[in-house]
Amino acid sequence: MAMNDLTSDELLAAEQARDDEFRADWLRLAPARQFAAMLVAYRADGDLSQRALAELLGVSQPRIARMESGEQNPDVETIISVVGKLGTEFAFDVAPAGAEARLISKRARTGGSTAEHGDVVVVAASS
Repeated sequence: MAMNDLTSDELLAAEQARDDEFRADWLRLAPARQFAAMLVAYRADGDLSQRALAELLGVSQPRIARMESGEQNPDVETIISVVGKLGTEFAFDVAPAGAEARLISKRARTGGSTAEHGDVVVVAASS
């Protein structure tokens, strides 16, 4: 099968299987991607530009671009501030590997992201 015939999920799986460092980074940044998806969805639902969202949150447009990139996990203060100002919800649950993270509902887990990090599993979800 040619590379251009693969789905994005298949390409991602192939890259993770081929490159341990990429896989580790992909797993580590799962919460960042979920937080980014929440921001992008909020902007899309409200027909907002990054600049308009930045004004709403009291930050710069480049800061919104960085948060939406999903390349850096947000700190707790950022999550609290964004959730408070947007009226959204963002949940983060950490449990031992092999156990089900139960603090986040099953419905939220299906729409969120789950990543195993050695001895723990991390689940991030948003509404």
